[in-house]
Amino acid sequence: MKGYGRTIRGRHLGVCGVLLVSLLLSACGSKQGGQSDMPALLIPENEDTQPLTPAELAALKSTGQIDRNVPASAMPAVTAQYKHFLHKGRRTMEVFSQRSGNYLGYARRVFRSRGMPEELAYLAIVESGYRADAQSRAGAAGAWQFMPYTGMKYGLAQDWWMDERLDPYKATEAAADYLQKLYGDFRDWPTAIAAYNAGEGKMRRAKEGTGARNFYEVCERNERLDDKAQLRPETLQYVPRFVAISKIMRNLGPLGFAPVNHDAMPQVERLTVRPGTDLMALSKAAGMRWPDFQAANRHQLQAVSSTERSTFVYVPRAQAGQAQAFLQRSGGTFANWRPAKVATSADSWEKIARRSGVSVAQLQTANGGKSKIFRGETVLVPRNANMSERAVAAVDKRGKAPAAGTGRSGSRDKAAGSVHVLASGETLYGVARKYGVSVGELQAANDIDNPGKIRVGQTLRIPGNEQRPARAVAQAGKNPSGKLGKGKSGASTYTVKANDSLWNIARRHNVSVDDLKRWNDVDERSLRVGDKLVVSAR
Repeated sequence: MKGYGRTIRGRHLGVCGVLLVSLLLSACGSKQGGQSDMPALLIPENEDTQPLTPAELAALKSTGQIDRNVPASAMPAVTAQYKHFLHKGRRTMEVFSQRSGNYLGYARRVFRSRGMPEELAYLAIVESGYRADAQSRAGAAGAWQFMPYTGMKYGLAQDWWMDERLDPYKATEAAADYLQKLYGDFRDWPTAIAAYNAGEGKMRRAKEGTGARNFYEVCERNERLDDKAQLRPETLQYVPRFVAISKIMRNLGPLGFAPVNHDAMPQVERLTVRPGTDLMALSKAAGMRWPDFQAANRHQLQAVSSTERSTFVYVPRAQAGQAQAFLQRSGGTFANWRPAKVATSADSWEKIARRSGVSVAQLQTANGGKSKIFRGETVLVPRNANMSERAVAAVDKRGKAPAAGTGRSGSRDKAAGSVHVLASGETLYGVARKYGVSVGELQAANDIDNPGKIRVGQTLRIPGNEQRPARAVAQAGKNPSGKLGKGKSGASTYTVKANDSLWNIARRHNVSVDDLKRWNDVDERSLRVGDKLVVSAR
């Protein structure tokens, strides 16, 4: 043992087993150096002396692709972890194994498709107990406990709208990418797994500092490193814990645990949703309770999908048809809205409604039913809503006399949008053309699901357009289909689509980016899906 093991009460624990004495271990690993918030497991100072049954001993001796060559020096640590989850931690193991059944089949398929060991699917049990919403104090999130930077590096988007680390399916794919990369670095699965916990840089430095070929040799020589370079106790126990849990998961029945179908696939469909889709309405259309929809889509952080790009949701396969019908009919209700900070405690839904020309009910719907807003929080509002303190003060100064869409004389109030009373023979299309807005914006501002169900005398709120470039307002909205149109002056307009940029719009219409900026008072940062741009001179 080269002098690196220790003896307690006459029993030699081995080089990795030395860390079992009064060592506080979390039930899930910490990702890339983070600490887990999952319930802690204390392996007591006194060893578990309960003898193993023949079935338990056989399961301990069973091997898979990763644990077939565990050295004798590491077996005391593996055995201690194994006994813990069989005996004192048995209830925890039961919960983890049953929860993993929701995702194991998918994870095993992902690893198998890449030629990687299928038992890597058990690593999420070590990380989080397969809790899709797990969060660590260090900022790691999801079943695979990705830290923010590593998650972004491996394709897991994180912003105000969503956190894809909380999507157990996409996070599994990212974990497979990362583990494949680590295996390419270290050419050894136990070492790659240790690096998943400690970080690849830490693991590489430990190997170089000890001259070790793999994790197990680093474990034996860890005390040769200075305090900063040493692998932490958690990392030294991370691989033994994974090995122990793998042995249990391969032998659930013989060990007396409830069986788990390792190859069961989730009965869900992944559906693409357009920017600004009302997710609460989608869940209702799919026949799902909102809490159930949220539990299936923890990566979606708001009640509305991103207004900047198409995203995705999961629904039960049996209800996918209903959800898809809704998306084709009503997706993108809030496409022209944006997240914005509340600038002052004097603001309210009522004041935002007056400034933007939409109803309070619609603002609350877009924000998950929130009844109040507070200074500093981010809320979803129409793009034309001026959220500055000055705009709030202006509403306060005008008082309550003007209605939400009219001025004191009953004429159009530019600061709050305008209203229009439908005359005989008018359509939403015609009103949209008249005011330079889209049919979708009119529907969103007036809670209209079906454009054909309007009546003579109905008062429509026209989304306020004082924020738009004057030239674009005069000529936009002439073509609600979102394609190139002509304004009254003859200038062409274009509705911005997902993935557009000023450069590709300018190239498409044979004008310069400077022309687009000058004609529309817009720049790359302020360009939004749904904006209407003048793309030719008058």
